[in-house]
Amino acid sequence: MFSFNTGQAVENVNQIENHIQTWIFDPPYNVGFQYKAGVNDSLPESEYRDFIRAAAQAMYNKTKEGGSCFLIHYPIDGARLMGEFERVGWTVHQWVSWVYPHNMGMSKSKFTQGSRVILWFVKGTPKVNIKAVPGAYKNPNDKRIKERIAQGHAPALMDWWNVNLRKNVSKGHRNYANSLPPEIVRRCILTTSDENDWVGDCMAGSGTTYEVGRPLNRRVWLNDLNPEGIEMWEGIF
Repeated sequence: MFSFNTGQAVENVNQIENHIQTWIFDPPYNVGFQYKAGVNDSLPESEYRDFIRAAAQAMYNKTKEGGSCFLIHYPIDGARLMGEFERVGWTVHQWVSWVYPHNMGMSKSKFTQGSRVILWFVKGTPKVNIKAVPGAYKNPNDKRIKERIAQGHAPALMDWWNVNLRKNVSKGHRNYANSLPPEIVRRCILTTSDENDWVGDCMAGSGTTYEVGRPLNRRVWLNDLNPEGIEMWEGIF
């Protein structure tokens, strides 16, 4: 079971039941991109902060005790927006760095940006299962490491995730801007929710949260301004 809604994100979040366990929140980055739904994400800084704060408040109000919200953004902007989440009740649980290789946006004055922040916020004492997503050994072919793997051992996942972008040539890309890699969403869902829990995404875009959540036996609530989103989501399976 899942729910589709279109329209204003904050208003729609306010209408759902208070039962979301984990939110995936990957909002427009406010860099002037023109989305298919006619949304130009180029708000004045104060209006953008108000927009993020309103979404953070709505999600907090509709989250179970022990729930989580993952804000995915550029690092500097994520740092600036952290206070907006704290202001409405969320507690910062961890800063995770998502790094990825690419050859876009080279600059003569700055290091090329190849990372985003995943800010993990919680409501109350969070439901957490860190071992649900194990790390990987650097030398899996080493004799001693092979023995440990055979015994069921795995290293802990670090707070930086090297996961490639979902590019327009990647499997499953649905010709939509800024599609999240499924692995990023998978890690967030597995570590903070159980089967049959509700996972929410109020700015769902191409529907990666549904694509990942349903095979993991999570119930998924999606929302997006773009009415074409429903057609994309229904075509995932």
